[in-house]
This record gives sequence, structure tokens and C-alpha cells, in this order.
Amino acid sequence: MRDMNVWHLLAVHVPNLLPRTIFGLHLPWLRKAARLLYAIVLFAIGLAAAYGVIKTPKKSTEPSTWVQVILGAMFVWIMFALGYGVIPHEWLTFANSYLNFDSSSFLMHKNRILHFDITRDKAADAVAALIYVVVLGLNIYFFAAWQKRKVAEPATGDDAVAGDTGPITGGTIFSRLRRTKRTSAYGRPVTTTES
Repeated sequence: MRDMNVWHLLAVHVPNLLPRTIFGLHLPWLRKAARLLYAIVLFAIGLAAAYGVIKTPKKSTEPSTWVQVILGAMFVWIMFALGYGVIPHEWLTFANSYLNFDSSSFLMHKNRILHFDITRDKAADAVAALIYVVVLGLNIYFFAAWQKRKVAEPATGDDAVAGDTGPITGGTIFSRLRRTKRTSAYGRPVTTTES
């Protein structure tokens, strides 16, 4: 077995694909903030995907399947992990290591208006707290928008399949093929408890 100091179990190696210069402009901090920028981009993609799902109306009035519920819960967990965990952590790591925001340097000294000193590490913590406030606001907005999501109108009688006693309400292929009146392989009627 490898030495535990060499074999980092919890460390994730993220390749740094960001360029050193953009349009001839030298940005030395860009490569140092790569994991922070990757996390922000993934979070923004997730927010756009959630916004797109919320704005499209629900296709059927039937309850969600267990697969839809588990995938939705996994997506929400990933977004929580990014918004409340990864992004603030990567910001604090970037601010403390590369920007050198520590308690030995000051952002503002005591003066006539402010009667206390503000060190740079407090500014980094304030930005992390602001990230939490913004993510909490987005969290509340998306939860409320999900509860107010529109439901598609039920299909009319003209759209029903011949032989059905009622309209098709949408859903998956299998729910569209399901008939209200069914018979067994022996020609006997099958009773169901569908509501």
C-alpha cells in the first residue's frame, strides 16, 4: 500500500485548461482560480437547466415516478454541494493562498468614520458570507418557482385513441398505450383500481 502522505484520497486533480493570457492580456490569477471558475460555471449551467425545467409545463397530471424523484433529488444535492460547499471553499482557498488575504494585512485602518480595523481575511469571509446569502436567495426562488410550475392541459376527447373511454392525459409511452378497458389473454375483463 502506498504512503498515506503521498496518496491523497480526498484530493481531486482538476486539470488546468485555462490559458495564461486572453487576447494578449496577461492574467496570472486566472490559472490559480481555475477550480473556483469551474465550480461557478457548473453551478450556472445547473441553474440554467433548472430554470428551463421550471418554465416548461409539466406534461401530465400523473405523479412523478421514483426515477424522476431520485434524479431530481440527486440534482438538488449536487447544486447544494456546489453552492453551499465548493464555491465558498474554493473562494476562501483562492483568497487565502493566492491573494494573501490574511490577518496581518489590512483592508482599512481605523479612522474618523470607522473606529476599528478591517483585515483582509475578514473581507474574504464577508465575500464567502455573501455567496451564502446569494445561494440561499436562489434556493428560495427556485423552490417557490417549482411549486408554482404550470401543468399541461388535459387532452380533449378528439385526441383520444379509438377504443378508449377517456382522453389520454399524456405521460410516458406506456401510460399512453394503457387502456381503461382491458381484457386478459383469455378474453376476460381485467379489473383495475386506477383512479
